[in-house]
Amino acid sequence: MYIQLKNHKVHIFTKTVIDPSKKSLIFIPGAGMDHRILSMFKMDSFEERYNILAIDLPGHGYTTGPLFKDVESHTKLCIEVLDELNLQDLLLSGHSWGGLIALDLSTQYKNSMTICMNIAYPFLVGNILLDYAKGNLDQAVEFLMKFGIYKMPETEIKTTGFGVKGSGFYGRSKGVIKSPYGTKTVEDDPEREIKLYPLKRLFNQTEKEISSIDLNSCTNFRLQESQIQKFENVKYIFCEKDKLARYNPDNEILQNAILDEDVFILDECGHFPYFEDPDQLEKTFKKILD
Repeated sequence: MYIQLKNHKVHIFTKTVIDPSKKSLIFIPGAGMDHRILSMFKMDSFEERYNILAIDLPGHGYTTGPLFKDVESHTKLCIEVLDELNLQDLLLSGHSWGGLIALDLSTQYKNSMTICMNIAYPFLVGNILLDYAKGNLDQAVEFLMKFGIYKMPETEIKTTGFGVKGSGFYGRSKGVIKSPYGTKTVEDDPEREIKLYPLKRLFNQTEKEISSIDLNSCTNFRLQESQIQKFENVKYIFCEKDKLARYNPDNEILQNAILDEDVFILDECGHFPYFEDPDQLEKTFKKILD
């Protein structure tokens, strides 16, 4: 479905037909990603009780309109979208960069719960990754795979049917990988490349600079002290082996958070739990939502 705002046509992916009597769980994808992340989540067990949606932000997925270069502007757009949706008993969830937006949004919007996955605060992105993201998406994505992935999923992950026209997806055939930046032959570990393919393709958008813009906004984002004091019913999911967003119990945003009540740590998992271990992530969501 689409929502027409003044300057944007916003795409909202709905996993089920919206039922006004149900609670609604809305996902905000991470940097350079879009609604297709939901194809990796195991959400079937929640569909009976929740409307499940994902927002494509400007420059991501099917949403059109001017790009934003800061978290705060994305938050304002989300508020406009949520006002238009007019859903009751709303739960927000964001991954990585999307988690920062969800956290910012939670201090400005009336939602019953916020679930932030794999976030850091401040979320300082290194210059190497910023340079890669600006110049060559292949290098940036490979950097994220190297430091973000701890293990491969036990079963094959597919993203069939979640394509974005014109995005120039990665293609693969007999060890040859085609990307927006040319064709390369994978000699070291073609099986690894094939397994990573469903995740890598999520970073390809029609706006080639969007990952760079998102990552820079991560680095520049800061909450006001008054906002941190407003946190209410915020839950955090971290991963034990995540090198991109490590759990730090002394972080100021976690000052009132209690382990195993507000903070949940997934075992043997990196920065992309919905890809690496969707079963463990599903169990954690059940624990939080139940």
